[in-house]
Parts: sequence; C-alpha cells; structure tokens
Amino acid sequence: MRLQLPTYAYAHGFLSGPTSSKGLFIHRALQARFSLDLSLLDLNGPAGIGGLRPERALSAIDECYAAGSGTPLRLIGSSFGGWAVARYAELYPDRVDRMLLLCPSFRLGSRWEHIVGGSEELAAWHAGGFRAFTVPASGEQVAVSWDFVEQTRHLVDMPTLAHRVTVIHGAEDEVVPPSFSQQFCAQCSQAKLVLVQDDHALTAVETLEQLAIEAVELFDLES
Repeated sequence: MRLQLPTYAYAHGFLSGPTSSKGLFIHRALQARFSLDLSLLDLNGPAGIGGLRPERALSAIDECYAAGSGTPLRLIGSSFGGWAVARYAELYPDRVDRMLLLCPSFRLGSRWEHIVGGSEELAAWHAGGFRAFTVPASGEQVAVSWDFVEQTRHLVDMPTLAHRVTVIHGAEDEVVPPSFSQQFCAQCSQAKLVLVQDDHALTAVETLEQLAIEAVELFDLES
C-alpha cells in the first residue's frame, strides 16, 4: 500500500496574496532544504486583493484538499489566513493533520474600529460602501467592500481544535493582540505558543529563523 504524503499549503492574510514575501520565503526554504512543494493558496479569488472573503478563503483550502486526492493537509496560515486555516480544521478535522499559525487574526469582526483608526472612519466606510486600503507589499490602493466587515462579524472568531498546532505571535503586534493567541492555545489540547520580539508582519531575521525551527519540529521534517 502506497503511503499518502501530506499536502503542504500556505494561506496568506488580508491585503496580501499568494506571492507575499513571507509565503515565498517559507516556500523557498522548504523547497531548498526538504524538497517540499508548499502550495501558495490564493484566498482572494478573481476580484484580487480587495476580494478576500471568509467563504472564499475556506473554499480555496478545500480546493487544495481536493487537488491532493484526499491526502491530509499540513497548513501554514498568516493573519486572516491563520483564522481560515484554523476554522477549516474545526469544520473538517479529518482533512487536516497539523497547522502553523502566524499571528492568526482571531476576533476580526470586533476589531475593525481599531484597524481603521476610529469610529468615524468605520462609519464613513459603512456609509460609502467601500474603503481604500494600501497594500503593504506594493503600495497600491485597493477598494474593500463593507460587506467584508459584515461577514467577519458573523464568524466563529476563535476555533477550538484538537490538532497539533503551533502559534507564532509577535509580542509587539499592534494589529492582533498576542493575548488572543494565548487564549486560543489555552483552549486547544495540543497547541504550542511561541512569542517572539516582533510585530504583526513577523519579518525580522530572528523571527524567520525561529519560524523555520518551529516548522521543522511541528511537521517532523528531517534534513
């Protein structure tokens, strides 16, 4: 009987995409050291970066599972992608083997006022129907529909899992409080939390080195 090897995939965050610098870094590192093919998922769909939606993100993960002919998933999720990965595992526990979450964006629906800079900004978004955001990687402006806010307010904001999961969170993260990851790990039976001296982006050299170490340990990789 042929052993079914797991499918590895990376889920990006809000205002990002499959060619994000962090996703590419992890992809290249796993390819160079372990000859692993990490699929870089597109959670945005045809609408591009401004088109991210919860159901679309979950569908992208499901399509990856189907493309792997039912082999178990080993998932890495960053920010909103971290929430999507965790929620998919909660919905379909038998399809996911283990996960590495990077500053997962739990409780997004209740944090929009903080994200946009106040109640007036949030009200203006609601009134106008769209809000312009700057994409960090490129500097381009994209319009995000108020519909995204409404959808995030109805999410299961912090999934509970029995899977092996490692969470790396920046102690200086001002976007998603590290306490959310602490609460998540406290309610999950096989969760490990690693706090690093970094912000939400997790792009410091020391952080990327730690990320590689944690991935090797979590996924039982051997050089």
